[in-house]
Amino acid sequence: MEIMEIMNVRIRYFDKRLVEESLRRYLKEIEEKHPEVKRVLLFGSFVRDECVPGSDIDLLLILSASEETFMERIPRFLPSRFPVGMDVFPYTEEELEKMKEEGNFFIRRALEEGVEVFRR
Repeated sequence: MEIMEIMNVRIRYFDKRLVEESLRRYLKEIEEKHPEVKRVLLFGSFVRDECVPGSDIDLLLILSASEETFMERIPRFLPSRFPVGMDVFPYTEEELEKMKEEGNFFIRRALEEGVEVFRR
């Protein structure tokens, strides 16, 4: 007896409007709960309008200062709920300046293509 396996196909799409609405709520929370955040830049595929199902959004958070290491900061800025994945990069102003001076490609690209979505 032959067993035929049928693959389930799930059709998904990237709901840009839902992401934009969720991002507004997230930024309001940042404004209320994180006074150390001075600016937030949105960059990556979302800004380049290259989102596909499974895409995430990328945020560069610029902080006035922090006693925590970069890795320790990340969980504090991740939302508990968001319709797509989110990568946050919470750098202090001092760290950011140092990386710019060192010619860090990642930071340079994030700053060049980034769209400011929050400023205090």
